[in-house]
Amino acid sequence: HRAVALEYRRLGVLDTAHQHFTRAIELDRRDPAAYDGRARLWRDFGFAGQGLGDAYRAAYLAPGSAEAANTLGTLFEAMGDLRRARTFFARAAALDPSAAYAVTNLCHADTMLGRREALAQCSRAVALAPGSSVARNNMGLAYAAAGAFDLAQQEFSAVGSQAVAAYNLGIVFMAAARLPEAAEAFREAWLSDPTMAIAAQRLWQARAASAR
Repeated sequence: HRAVALEYRRLGVLDTAHQHFTRAIELDRRDPAAYDGRARLWRDFGFAGQGLGDAYRAAYLAPGSAEAANTLGTLFEAMGDLRRARTFFARAAALDPSAAYAVTNLCHADTMLGRREALAQCSRAVALAPGSSVARNNMGLAYAAAGAFDLAQQEFSAVGSQAVAAYNLGIVFMAAARLPEAAEAFREAWLSDPTMAIAAQRLWQARAASAR
């Protein structure tokens, strides 16, 4: 039932996946993987808080599982509680230092929370998964948060097209209230890919905000 649930989740048929995870739990009340899988489904449904009971049960049954700790972190992140999410991402990374997913999540949380160790955590994530676009993008965000926009652009360029890299750079410039630079980055994105309507929208927003 757990294997069937995982396949339905992969296909995006979440309600049927939920039924099979529930059946797996009915057959074995001490199966942490089934509880963990059902907790992730609640997150995917958009009701992360509903999954906390299952996630805590999985972590209790498998205290040495980095995946269970990471799932708890993703639930809290989805609920907007980054500080508590970071606690569980850090626990997952400590349980399995080679788990790129946990270190990548920890990197992102540290960046969003403005923690000093964000760059170090993001560098570690990239070292563990050099081909991961998520890890590279997070590294770019960490550089931008530290004010190293040239290095941020290098990371963004490593994982996407010129248009996507320029758009991402525009977003971090906007967040830093550097509106002229944001407008120029969005302009570059739009010129590189005229079909990127969101870049054009952001360009006019940045120009309007700069004019004010």
